[in-house]
Amino acid sequence: MARKKSTDTPQINTSTIGFNDIVGHKQIKERLRSINNIVKNPETLERFDTPPPKGLLIYGPVSVGKSMLAKAFAKEAKLPYYEISGSRLFELEYIKEVYETASKHAPCVVILEDVDIKGLIQGAVTNVPFSDIAKVLESTEAMVFTIATAESLDAIDPVLTGAQKLDFLLEVLKLDKDARRFFIEKILKKPHDPEIDIERIVRYITGMSALELERLGRMAVLNVVEQGKEMITEEILIEQINIIKYGHKIEKQMVKDLEKEMEMTAYHEASHAVLSSLLLPHIKIEQVTIAPRSKMLGFVSYNADDELSNVTKEELFNDVCVLLAGRVAKIKKAGETHMDSGAVNDLSQASLQVYAAITNLGMDKELGFINIDSISVLDNYFLSQQIEKRFLHWIHVAKEHTDKLVEAHWSIIEALALKLIEQEIVESDALSKIIGKTKITHKIPDSL
Repeated sequence: MARKKSTDTPQINTSTIGFNDIVGHKQIKERLRSINNIVKNPETLERFDTPPPKGLLIYGPVSVGKSMLAKAFAKEAKLPYYEISGSRLFELEYIKEVYETASKHAPCVVILEDVDIKGLIQGAVTNVPFSDIAKVLESTEAMVFTIATAESLDAIDPVLTGAQKLDFLLEVLKLDKDARRFFIEKILKKPHDPEIDIERIVRYITGMSALELERLGRMAVLNVVEQGKEMITEEILIEQINIIKYGHKIEKQMVKDLEKEMEMTAYHEASHAVLSSLLLPHIKIEQVTIAPRSKMLGFVSYNADDELSNVTKEELFNDVCVLLAGRVAKIKKAGETHMDSGAVNDLSQASLQVYAAITNLGMDKELGFINIDSISVLDNYFLSQQIEKRFLHWIHVAKEHTDKLVEAHWSIIEALALKLIEQEIVESDALSKIIGKTKITHKIPDSL
């Protein structure tokens, strides 16, 4: 274990932010308030003969406000806090000193920031000393409450989340709608076009982190100045969002036969968009574009707020058809001889979903309610031939079904493709007009 690097005395801090200063995360803040009540009133546990909790773990993606929530917790509890982060998390002697000092100033909070960080010790990449920290938590009095933050729960040794250590586990997901609106309204405090549709921009930035949204504001301003304009426009904001999400536009001379490539991409993306709108209408599409970017030649942008959490067999099969639709449409347009590698990601996702449906989700008609993962440690080849047979059957049926759907709705796909060729991008409202009131009743083939 690395020795203590310095004799720095642990510094006690007072948080200046509370829950009301943090936008969004309504449910997380309500949960933290409840935990706070237990920490401040441990006597409520006495009749259950249960000792007070010693800590909690807040985990989730980078830049969603985990550290802010931890410090806000300290303020709401009216407690000072000590903070351990970076290389200090690998210095056991320093960690012990912090907890000894915290015990003398109890009640207080200790924040272990990014406890899933990796470090280099004696030439080897290693985790923080989870078991040693767990022992420190065990030996520390209950009036010192620990809040650890991490990006992933999987990266945390269970020894740290056992009883009387980090008792509570709270997952903080992507920024919610209120938080995203806060960032956009912050950006629009700068000179901007009053006609900007804020709700539209809020939808477009779904899934983006706070760091990315801070970058969005700065890049929008720089782009305004670069173009010699007077204010931030909706067009500038959307272009900067697309750059952050999908990469910069590719210059025409950088792609061989770009016009032909864009035509084929138009049919590819149009078929994805049309079949998705018809088969999965509850998942909203924000835009379809064929403007080539560094990360992809074209894409359909979905509102991530509408992502499915508990997927039915029908939804999974429909999604597989949507994924296969791009290649099917390109083959219909240009023929089998023009099959290319553009659908590799679609095929990868479709294959994974079909395999999961058969082997782990118990959705296959013949194999029934099985979960291979649970028994693979005992037999790697269990049902392998049957699984292979059913996997190929699912893919074959999905491809045939997609062929029929593309054929049946070709006029709509072609209308969208031509519009994409003409203007490179089609927004959700324009897409709805092209599709019109077309609806389909889609049933899973009986053989699945």
